[in-house]
Amino acid sequence: MVRVTVDPLTRVVGPLRLDTEVDENGIIKEARSSNMIFRGFERIYRGQDPRDSILLSQRICGVCPVAHSISAVNALDELFGVAQSVPKDALVSRNINQGLNTISNHLLHFYILWGPDLANPAYGDVLSTFGDLGGSVWKELLGRFAPISYKIGGEVIPPGSSYVGVIPMKKRLHDAGAVIGGKMPHQTVMYPGGVTNNPTTSDIQTLSSIMSEVIDFLNTNAIRMPFEDWVENTYKASSPKKAVDFLIEHLNDLIENSLKTNDLSRSNGWGDVELYSAFGSELIGERLLGLPISFKHDKMGGYGDLSKVGFLSYGGFYNVDHEGYDPTSPSGERFQTSGFMSSSLEYHKFDSNKVTESVKHAFYDDYDGYKHPYEGTTEPFTDSDRINYQNFSEEKYTWAKAPRYDGIPCEVGPLSRLLIMKEPLVTGLVQMFQENGYSPFNCFTRMIARMQELFIITNEMIKWITTDLDPNGKFRVDIDMSTSRDSRGMGLCEAPRGALGHWLITDSNSKVANYQIVTPSTWNLSPRDGEGVPGPLEQALVGCRISAVDNWLGVDFSNPTGILHVGRSYDPCITCAVHTIDLTGQNPPGTFRLL
Repeated sequence: MVRVTVDPLTRVVGPLRLDTEVDENGIIKEARSSNMIFRGFERIYRGQDPRDSILLSQRICGVCPVAHSISAVNALDELFGVAQSVPKDALVSRNINQGLNTISNHLLHFYILWGPDLANPAYGDVLSTFGDLGGSVWKELLGRFAPISYKIGGEVIPPGSSYVGVIPMKKRLHDAGAVIGGKMPHQTVMYPGGVTNNPTTSDIQTLSSIMSEVIDFLNTNAIRMPFEDWVENTYKASSPKKAVDFLIEHLNDLIENSLKTNDLSRSNGWGDVELYSAFGSELIGERLLGLPISFKHDKMGGYGDLSKVGFLSYGGFYNVDHEGYDPTSPSGERFQTSGFMSSSLEYHKFDSNKVTESVKHAFYDDYDGYKHPYEGTTEPFTDSDRINYQNFSEEKYTWAKAPRYDGIPCEVGPLSRLLIMKEPLVTGLVQMFQENGYSPFNCFTRMIARMQELFIITNEMIKWITTDLDPNGKFRVDIDMSTSRDSRGMGLCEAPRGALGHWLITDSNSKVANYQIVTPSTWNLSPRDGEGVPGPLEQALVGCRISAVDNWLGVDFSNPTGILHVGRSYDPCITCAVHTIDLTGQNPPGTFRLL
């Protein structure tokens, strides 16, 4: 066995360590995911006014602060007993805030954090063995996805057009977030009972204009067909089969028009999603379209034992055809419905009481079994001698707890959400991979799901902004501070990366007694649990070939593209598990307000 460690995994948010043991054939046999920094935010909340959690929680992460504010305000809506009376226009405003952050995050992940992997020189080496077609594919990969300050063999590579093009688009989305949220990042408008701002007609016009720019970017870079046509034939298709048939036929037409000239440019119809859809998957590219080569991303990042993993969504975005919402997020309550799906694609209604965490393999004082977040504790080791990431045999190896749903590790994020809401394209692709003997949950389906969700949320945003948001509507209801004594609230939402939950308990002085947060990356990157079952990423690494294109040119331990692809496919965010620890014992919690 060869020990291959990536520490830290770059182009993710925060330090993630991936430890693997790889056999002589270049196949990963064991894996561990180590979160390298401790989150003290749950301790910071203690003794504070619960309303400050909206602002405090956003400092957990500057990439997805809106999701934390949504979860915090949801918990406060329940704490103050106003969830069922939040005005419709306030829910629309919250949706727009969250939608802008989701679109921005997905663009960031696909183009800045994950996309540069496609410009890894290992792909150039493999593609060079496939003549003119291979050369054309490599030219497009470098020309679109090469990052800034990139060199291969000493040669300076200009940054890719998609990589560079998404940067001003992200700025514009931040501009939009500031319009509806006061500022961005760390917007200021969430408050129990609604929102504190009343968008003006001018604000709506600005938001509409920026969303038009988003669609222009998608039409120019991501897909080379009208945005509305893509949505109509995939997301709005009458069946999963029709959505997949549309994709395959579209790709087949592109190939017929391109193979004689090997022209895979955007001007010839090849958007980034079309290029990746054709060459990212062995099943689609080689077996269905007849291409001689693919990246084989559908053969990495799957799960060897499908009985030991599930797919979870808390439900994303409020339904805005009525006032108020149910904080427990029952089935059908939200635009992206809640639910749990087994690996056999069997749907089950979501029950928040089934969410638990284990600390058996994390750097926390042990407690028996599994605890629901309301009963959870966060008591970190304070003796540095007990914190060891290096030894593969150590029982504790990460700062991340191990969340489980009804005892099962769960993947969360776009793939889970779209499966649970039965989105036609992603459901059809997963079914097709399953029917053809592939693991249906893999790096390829994970990335296509993220881009497809980007199109879906963009489509919904147009409706929320131009149809549902009334600048003359009602945006808040009053709260009764006395209701927050000896109470509790649960805030569930879907962050861009997946299921995010905040659980809050107050004391007799209406101050925070306990606050627990379970983040998406804690789900996806979790360690083994009390039964020794690995988390989703750890499972997905096992069985993966470590080098590019299924070890096409042999085993290269120095360039472990398999680890890089699988790890980044979950869009890890380690800063959601950060921040402070006091080893002196001389600084008890203080009282402060954020103004």
